[in-house]
This record gives sequence, structure tokens and C-alpha cells, in this order.
Amino acid sequence: MPVTANSIITPQTAISRTAILTTADIAWNAPVNIVNLLLAADNVNGFRGTRLYAIPRVAIATANNIALYEYTGTTYTLIDSALMAVVTPTASVANAKTDFGYSEDVPLIVRAGYGLVAACGLSAANGIVVKLEGGLL
Repeated sequence: MPVTANSIITPQTAISRTAILTTADIAWNAPVNIVNLLLAADNVNGFRGTRLYAIPRVAIATANNIALYEYTGTTYTLIDSALMAVVTPTASVANAKTDFGYSEDVPLIVRAGYGLVAACGLSAANGIVVKLEGGLL
């Protein structure tokens, strides 16, 4: 995609991706129990993320580190993480949302040709839903 100097590049295709984390991964420098959020092959011109959060579908008895990695080929780089708080969801207790803090004002930028994957620090039998929203450039 040719770029003109002093012009803004805006997302061309809105996307919303979901992943379910179930198995713990604590190999922070070489993760193996990861789930794709954005495939590198889909990210031809770059990605601008405006929302990323995780919601447990199970009781979280101990704080759980939710990690986000950028990858290309077989190289994974930890770029962000958020700590999921202890919670026991019930009919009267909400499934607590762990927000990574991205927004229109503070977007997550992923360079062209790179993908995104997520992992959790503790296993969660029923899973932790991770939701990514934004746009492909």
C-alpha cells in the first residue's frame, strides 16, 4: 500500500476476533500453549487495535496473568499482559472483565506481517475468553 507523506492511514477492514484460553503457559520467552487472535497472514498492511479484554468462564481462585504476544514465523515477543483478578462468577456476581486498556486514543499497533496470540498463566478448565477488536490497515 503506497503511503503519501503527511497523510493518515486509517483501518480499511474492521475485525473482531475471539480466542479461548484453557491451558497454562509460563514459558514467557518461548510460549507453547497459545491461541491465535490475529494471523500474520491476515495482517498484510498492519493492524490498529482499539479494544482487548479477557473474561473468565470459570472461577479464578488465584490471580491469573493473561499475556499478549506479537509473532512472526516462530519468534514470539511478549508485548503486554494484564492480571486477571480473583473472582467466582455466579448468578449475582459478574464475570470480571480484565481490560488491557487499548482505545481509539491509545491503540495497539501491530506492524504488517506480524500476528497476535494470547496465553494464560494458570489453566482454566472452562476457559478464559479473550476478545480483540480493531481494524486492518
